[in-house]
Order: sequence, then structure tokens, then C-alpha cells
Amino acid sequence: MRTPMKILFRAFAVGVAVFQAGVSGAGDTPAPLAGAPGPDAVRSITLPHFEPTLAAAPGRDEFLAVCVSCHSPRYVTLQPLFSRRQWEETVDKMAKVYGAPMGQEQRQPIIDYLVAIHGPDSDKAGAAADEDSAFTAPAVPPARPDTTPLLKPAVEAAAHQAEVNHGAELFQQDCAACHGTAGRGDGWVGRVLLRRPENLAAICFSPRLLGQALWNGKPGTAMPSWRNLSPGDLTALAAYVQTLHPPDTAAPASSEAVQRGNLLFQQNCVPCHGVLADGKGVSAASLMPPPANFRWKQPDFDYILQILRDGISGTGMPSWKSQLSEADRRALAGFVRSRFETAGAP
Repeated sequence: MRTPMKILFRAFAVGVAVFQAGVSGAGDTPAPLAGAPGPDAVRSITLPHFEPTLAAAPGRDEFLAVCVSCHSPRYVTLQPLFSRRQWEETVDKMAKVYGAPMGQEQRQPIIDYLVAIHGPDSDKAGAAADEDSAFTAPAVPPARPDTTPLLKPAVEAAAHQAEVNHGAELFQQDCAACHGTAGRGDGWVGRVLLRRPENLAAICFSPRLLGQALWNGKPGTAMPSWRNLSPGDLTALAAYVQTLHPPDTAAPASSEAVQRGNLLFQQNCVPCHGVLADGKGVSAASLMPPPANFRWKQPDFDYILQILRDGISGTGMPSWKSQLSEADRRALAGFVRSRFETAGAP
């Protein structure tokens, strides 16, 4: 039986495919106008740049975790100034009709936030601003206590295997459309997403990071919050995801490489990833999705080299192939991997 979320993903992918087929159909191409550039001519367009900076108000975190996985922040600003009742009806429709993975405890904060930033009195509260007309750093709400449940996979072998088997079923049902059946980020929905889904087979994750991603989603990506799943289901999913990455047999970087990588990291990466490589640099608050926390995730060596070479589309992570030599990129990769807390955050 297909879940509402799977139906939503399938409809989205089919819509993209139909759109692409429509714009690329050769039979529908009109004859070129006289004087128009030929098919091999270089063309350029200037796209409009508009993405609102969401106001800081209670409920912003819940909105980012649940709503932005499908809707852009701009979408809210295109709606009428709904009353509280209208926002309640809209939020409930998203959950009941379209299968938005919203926990019951997230419903009221989301509604309160939407009313505050785009309700009848939102001008008094401070609506979202167009960053083209206000080049100021986005307001960041104060940090709140972490409510992520502690996911502790079973230790006993038989119980752990049962968890992994259950997690595999849940993964194929809820996650494979984006992450792919083997977790490599190549699912049929993932191919049309920006940013692309995480390659779970190329990264070792701490249990705490998996718990946060499942509980809160990943703001700025299509990864939603899965608070509609029980703690047992979340634990099983986390246990299965950890099996997607094969045992790490890579030798640690030499002390000389780590020292060189540390110097390069301090020179180039600290503003986003932070001095401790925990994703809490001074620029992190303005980036969506937020920078990686390398204390809680350890990408494979070759995977880091790929990212340093190509960057990550849809994020603030640029390509470094023109700024850093191959030797420096390898040293930086070794240092980043050395930051992982191998004991694991609980």
C-alpha cells in the first residue's frame, strides 16, 4: 500500500517529467524568427533573484523542518494574508490530504508562525523581507532546547538484527524514493531535487546526528521531519542506515597531513564549519542548509575529495579545485576525517 508521502513524491516526479517532455518536444518547436540566433549561438538570461528572509518568531524551526522540505519560503509570501482559521485549514490539508510528515506537537507552532509572518496583522509583527531590497543578515531565533529523542539501537545481536530488518522495511517504504534502494542518493525522486539527497553509503554517522535528522528534518533540503514515526521506528531506521556504510578500513592520515589540513581548514573553512569543525561558524546561521558537523559525521576520504573538487550544488559549499592543489585537498580531507568523534555522541 502506497503511503501519502510516496504518492506525493511520485506525482511530483511525474510532473517534472511531463514538463521536461513538453519543453523539449521537437515536434512542438516553432520555426525560428528571422534574425534570431542560430541553434549553436550562446544564449544567456538573467533570472530574477527573490528568496525571502524568514522573520524570527516562535514556530520558525517547526516551519523549516516540516514545510520547506516541499515549499520554498517564497511560496508563503505568494499567499493571501490568511486568518488563523484559514491557516489552520491549510496546514491540516497539507497533513491529511498530501501526507506532510507533521507531528501533532508541530502543528500549533507552525500555525502560530504563519499567522505571525503572513496573517492579517503580519505587517505589525514584521513580515518576511525580500533579500533583494534588504541586504541584511537574516534574523536568527534564539537557540531552543534540543527535543530529539535519544535513539539507542539494541546491543544484543538478535535484537539488533530485528531492528535492522524493520528499519530496512521502513527505509524502502519512506526513504528509498529519494535516497535510492542502497542509500546512495540516486532514488527516482532524488534525481530532480536540489540539493541532491545524501549518499548514506559514503558517510559514517553518529547516532545523535541520525536522530536529529529524522526528528527535525534538514532545513533547506527536501528531507522532512519524521516525527509521525514512533521512537521504535526511528531507532530501527537509524540502525539500518548505519549498516549502509561499509566498515571503514582506511588508514588514518599521517600527523603531518593532519597538521597541514588543520592549517588549511583554519584558513578556508572556519567561517562556515567553525573552529571545532562542528558546523557552527560565524556564517553558519545564514546558510541553508547548514554546514556539516564533522564531529558527528565522517565522509569517506574519496567522497570528501569529490566534494572539494565539485562542491555541492544547492548549498553554500563551493568547489575548491582552483584554490587548493591536489595535495592540499588530500591533506584537508585527512584532517576533516580526523575530527569525527569515534566514540560517537550518545
